[in-house]
Amino acid sequence: MDWDLSSFFPVFDGPEYQRFQEDLKTELAALVQPLPDAGDDDVDQTADRWIDWLMRYEKVLTRLSHIASYLSCLTAADSASEVYAAQKGALSLDWASLEKARNVILETLGRASDDLVARLKGDPRLDDATYALDRLHQKSRHRMSPAEEALAADLGVDGFDAWGRLYDTLSGNLEFDMVSPDGSTRTLSMSQRRSLLGHPDREIRKAAFDGGNRTWESAARVTAAALNSLAGTRNTLLRKRGQKHFLEPVLFDARIGRPCLDALFDALGQSQEVGREVLRYKAAQMGRSRVAWFDLEAPTQTGADGETPIEWSEACQWVQEAFDRSFPELGLFFRNAVAKRWIDWSPRRGKQQGGFCTTSSLTGESRIFMTYNGTVNDVMTLAHEAGHAYHGHLLGDRRGLARSYPMTLAETASTFAEQLLTEGIVGDPDRPSVHKKRLLDSQVRHAVIFLLDIPIRYHFERRFNDERQDGEVSVSRLKAMMSEIQREWLGDTLEPGGEDPFFWASKLHFYITERSFYNFPYTFGFLLSRKLFARYQAEGSSFLQHYKAFLRGTSTRDADSLILDVLHEDPGDPAFWMSAIDSLREPFEAYRKLIADSTT
Repeated sequence: MDWDLSSFFPVFDGPEYQRFQEDLKTELAALVQPLPDAGDDDVDQTADRWIDWLMRYEKVLTRLSHIASYLSCLTAADSASEVYAAQKGALSLDWASLEKARNVILETLGRASDDLVARLKGDPRLDDATYALDRLHQKSRHRMSPAEEALAADLGVDGFDAWGRLYDTLSGNLEFDMVSPDGSTRTLSMSQRRSLLGHPDREIRKAAFDGGNRTWESAARVTAAALNSLAGTRNTLLRKRGQKHFLEPVLFDARIGRPCLDALFDALGQSQEVGREVLRYKAAQMGRSRVAWFDLEAPTQTGADGETPIEWSEACQWVQEAFDRSFPELGLFFRNAVAKRWIDWSPRRGKQQGGFCTTSSLTGESRIFMTYNGTVNDVMTLAHEAGHAYHGHLLGDRRGLARSYPMTLAETASTFAEQLLTEGIVGDPDRPSVHKKRLLDSQVRHAVIFLLDIPIRYHFERRFNDERQDGEVSVSRLKAMMSEIQREWLGDTLEPGGEDPFFWASKLHFYITERSFYNFPYTFGFLLSRKLFARYQAEGSSFLQHYKAFLRGTSTRDADSLILDVLHEDPGDPAFWMSAIDSLREPFEAYRKLIADSTT
């Protein structure tokens, strides 16, 4: 592993780690006890007991999140380790215990008097926890009986969560045979496949795509079983908790209203041609009339400019210089992250696919996980995850109950950092044009992903969940459904037979147990960051203080109201999102001009 995890624990399974685990189990056991209802004469006494319980719950949540971040790092970096996997699996029991403890407060809070709730919110011991209490109060309205909630938590360990762990283990250990254009065959991990799908040589992309899908086809029955089981469990719990539509908990977790979500997808539906125009240009650059699915993340211009790998040290320098130029405070943070070895980046067998950032709720330190293969996409991923880490840093002084934030707002920080990288490189007069082309090309490709690819994922999940309510969805139907939706959104830019019918199997986001509809917040955050970045460009560095205030507000506000306060625009109006989408024409035109200038 490249990163240093010793600030989490000096050594895995050492005395400090074991003592931490023992103390955590003791603290968890003490939480699962009844709380008193408030009578007419004992509101203060009851409030004191509740506050004591909430503060102990907060401590356990903080400590449990800390060890969960640590084990996520270990299992991602070495997915073949049975020891790490076993420890992460055992941690599910602790999460189930915490869920039982939370059920205590949720079940009792649903019966609490207005006087008691007001007393809790006004107590100085719960400063900065008012928003968290409000959300707990809202959640308490959709509960099963205490016994049913406790049973659901227990069954989740070896049922619901186990399907997610199964997928992680399967995908982390899957390998595929890639038959290269020269006829040679290599056995590669799935984590290496994604970078190859962004390779400038179309034949290599196709070889990685075909080889990978042969492997995913062999695992399709297992992945379909996992996908059906996750959705089936969610739907059953949804009905039992009195919720009418599978989007209700999704909206609650995203901290947005249904008008906001509908406005976003209304705007995306009306703006399909923005992304399609990029794909037509990409096809023309490849000497083709249309593209295949495996072309979506490829460089828009083929040729020597995209073939030279970028060394890791050079990638860090790109990000560092861009952040220093545009946002010195972020630059200093990134410099420290690299110096302190917070990043696991090297490609190797046994690594989990994808990338993420996790922040310890106990120490406030972050760790970035990625597989770096020398592409511009990888450099953008580095900046993206650094944005996440900086967001966690800004919230590091918050109490445990006031630190969580939704993905809709989390993805804003990461994509804002990507735009800083692009601006820093493109705006540097001493930077070679090849670097500018690479960054603009990556931004243009991201426009395709956020405007077309992610809406495809969202509509696939909606259609799948609709059909899943009538029974399990077969492998053949999953393949057909995914292909249908890809054709609907890519339109005449997709070549016949160019779909990826196994995208539902290979995209791990569909198998994350913590939440469904994991994907649309990426587009939400990307477009919101365009709005914030436009304000930054208009107002200059003085806006960065407002931006920091925005990030700090993400853990204590609903997304709708926070956006309205900072940008003074309504995210429930499709025009809000349309303006962000239209702004993507600018980097596309700048990119086309650079290409035209370099060929004349």
